[in-house]
Amino acid sequence: MVHYLEKEDVIFINQRTVAKHGGNFVPPHNFLHEENLDYLLEAVQAELFGEPLYPTISDKAALYCFSIIGNHIFTDGNKRTGLEAALAFLRLNGMRLNRNLPHNDLYNFIIKVASGQSSLEECREWFKANSIKVL
Repeated sequence: MVHYLEKEDVIFINQRTVAKHGGNFVPPHNFLHEENLDYLLEAVQAELFGEPLYPTISDKAALYCFSIIGNHIFTDGNKRTGLEAALAFLRLNGMRLNRNLPHNDLYNFIIKVASGQSSLEECREWFKANSIKVL
């Protein structure tokens, strides 16, 4: 059974990350494009002809990350929120990023996504290559 993030979870992640790392927070929920979050929460669970559009946990984590960052859901903190939402989703489902992943690789990957130089497919491949099951 897959455990998904709820809207309140993503909002909380954004609030927490802006409070911790700084940035502009527009009350009450810091939304720039709330409709993009609503769409994401449906898309991550979507099926076509009875088959999931995003079949693996790493695919779904990539969608959280890519969509939050690329669709500018919040006024500020999208990169941090996108990454943290993906990490939270992985944890909920018994996975995490490989601890041997160099910090610079993670940073460069997020910047590449944010600058529009990475496709969703590349994001899916990155999470597939760098996510592992927790033992």
